[in-house]
Amino acid sequence: MTDYNKMANGGLAQLKPYQAGKPIEEVQRELGLTEVIKLASNENPYGMSPKAMAAAKRAVENCHFYPDANGYYFKQALQNKFGYDPACITLGDGSNELINLIFQSFVNSSVNVVLPELSFIVYPMEATVAAAEIRTVPLKDYFVDTKALLAAIDDNTRMVVLANPSNPAGTAIPIGELHEFVRQVPEQTLVVIDEAYNEYQTGPYEDTATWIDECPNLMVCRTFSKAYGLAGLRVGYMVSNPEIASLVNRLRAPFNVNAVALAAAVAALEDEAHLKMVVEGNNRERERYEAYCSERGLFMIPSSANFVAVDFKCDSAPIYDFLLRRGVIVRPVKGYGLETVLRISIGTPEQNDRLFAVLDEYLKA
Repeated sequence: MTDYNKMANGGLAQLKPYQAGKPIEEVQRELGLTEVIKLASNENPYGMSPKAMAAAKRAVENCHFYPDANGYYFKQALQNKFGYDPACITLGDGSNELINLIFQSFVNSSVNVVLPELSFIVYPMEATVAAAEIRTVPLKDYFVDTKALLAAIDDNTRMVVLANPSNPAGTAIPIGELHEFVRQVPEQTLVVIDEAYNEYQTGPYEDTATWIDECPNLMVCRTFSKAYGLAGLRVGYMVSNPEIASLVNRLRAPFNVNAVALAAAVAALEDEAHLKMVVEGNNRERERYEAYCSERGLFMIPSSANFVAVDFKCDSAPIYDFLLRRGVIVRPVKGYGLETVLRISIGTPEQNDRLFAVLDEYLKA
């Protein structure tokens, strides 16, 4: 009998399928619940911009045509808002596809990839498929240690990949430290910064994509799935130097971003008031999580994103199950070796009230 595992490329046979957060419908079906809230996948609980919704509905009327493969109007919108040269932009079906394309373009079995500990699970998955050596650098109090990352780089390091803010920890590298790190990485080593949660950061800010002229080995990936609320439509983009963009675009599938997503993304970029409301709402509720954990003696990893990671200092599986059976879906972090941690997406005030009430019920019991 044919062993198809032996036919698979690179390290594909070693992987387990990515496990997404449980959807609401599945929990309702399995547990017979009518009211369920999902705080597991870091989605935007406030929804997309009304302007984006209207643009998406208009775009549906022309869905018998293929979308613009080059995303002309989307790239123009990015240029108008941020000043990016369209030649530097690569479109993605969310930032996840861009990570996939980057690894396919540059990583192979002859090189190594440097990753911080607790990286987004997709990075080591992609490196494993490419059969590359993975060098994992420990965190420092849950923060990315940029000095240790630099020390792990050698002449055979093809790429350093990090998320800022990170996932699943939620911590962010201070912007000055990040800039200095990128400057010090040798030019022959690519630097990928995944900024899926970028809009939620507070404090001093610089647009990392503007560093590309100074640091041509830098690639910055962003998504509209989080703060912009387009998770179900799937649209993201990468900013890099034009030569890198040209190479990655050769692997990009034609029409990889659909017409509805492109129209919604253009409108979402224009609706700055909605984005401001989403970010301010999230940051107010994040402060409530900080206060809740402090009052109950729970350790919450400092977060700069739209989720928090809470270390209960005991097996979190019973807590996860208790919440689930009461209609609150959160995310275990056991896949990272953190059996005591639950990652909780920050919801609306009402959703967070529900989470706090159910968690209090467990803690008192």
